[in-house]
Amino acid sequence: MVLVNATNVFINIELDTKASALQFLAESAQKLRLTTDSSAVLTSFDDREKEGSTGMMDGFAIPHAKNATITEASVLIVKTKNPIEWDSLDGKPTEVIIALLIPEQEAGTTHLKLLSKVARLLMNSEFKQQIKQLDSETEIAEYVNQRLMEA
Repeated sequence: MVLVNATNVFINIELDTKASALQFLAESAQKLRLTTDSSAVLTSFDDREKEGSTGMMDGFAIPHAKNATITEASVLIVKTKNPIEWDSLDGKPTEVIIALLIPEQEAGTTHLKLLSKVARLLMNSEFKQQIKQLDSETEIAEYVNQRLMEA
């Protein structure tokens, strides 16, 4: 199963806040036809952040939205032009955002499996280093898909 297409990867994106990043993700999901309602997805991202920050360690964040308007389980990856504040576990700013978009009916299954796999990958320093070094949408998509299948 391919979860990340090269069109779902965004490199060198100018964002200045977590809010602008979540807005960008929601709008991108609609442009990619992964949702029928970007504002509903943005609300889902915001609601999840209110439960606790999705900012992880070493410059990574994994925001996730579960919503009935999401048409298929997908992953969006954004590498920011400049690090942004995300309330991360280690207090460091975020450079790489791995966003999960999950249809509401798959909330207990696909969502938990995917979140678990991404979280495990983010414990691997080689994976994090590789994502930061790759600078092609296609290379990043292929690498993440390969690693998600192995996880």
